[in-house]
Order: sequence, then C-alpha cells, then structure tokens
Amino acid sequence: MAGFFDRFRKPEPEPVRAELDQAGYEEVLDLIRADHKVPAVKRIRELTGLGLVQAKDLADAIEEGRWAPFPAPGQSLADRVRALLSQDRATDAVRMVAQETGMTEDEASRFIDGLDQP
Repeated sequence: MAGFFDRFRKPEPEPVRAELDQAGYEEVLDLIRADHKVPAVKRIRELTGLGLVQAKDLADAIEEGRWAPFPAPGQSLADRVRALLSQDRATDAVRMVAQETGMTEDEASRFIDGLDQP
C-alpha cells in the first residue's frame, strides 16, 4: 500500500549539479557589471543547476558583494587581495575583506593599504 501513496508525493528537488567555481563567478560578475542581469541568472542556472529563484538570489548576492567562491586551498586573504589589486579591482578587494572578516569597509581599506605590494 505504501507504493500507492508514493505517486502522490511531491518529487524531491533535484540536487545542485555543481558549485559555482572561480571562473563561473568571474563570468557572472562580468555580466552583472555590464548590466546583463538576466543572462547572468541564466548562466548561474547553467553552471550550477539551481532553480530560477535560487539563481536570482545568488546573482543578487554576487552583485551586492555578499557572496564569492571559496578561496583555493593555501591562498591567504592577503594573497587574494593582492591578486584583485593587480587586476585593478580595489573595490572588490575591499568588499571581500569586509565580507570575510566582518570589518567595516573603512577598516578593510586600511587593512589593504597596510599590505606590502609585490
């Protein structure tokens, strides 16, 4: 009898196929910066398998600087900041430091100014 009721249950949501990696994050961030939010959401869905609402929420979080992919193992915060600075992305560096440390943007900016540059 249990099999009879199984067909009335809602199907389980599909699991996420993959995490958004650094390359996908950069691609989505470029689309968002170019004011192409809908294609950014579509690309997130293609890369991760997320639903529409979850992909839009992730795009919003990326746009607001509240989400970034996990750093590669062995990469310190200072190394990642230096990498962003070498790409002339100081604003992203400040946001990343503030997000990961809980600092204010002013404190994060002072932290970045105190780093030795290569």
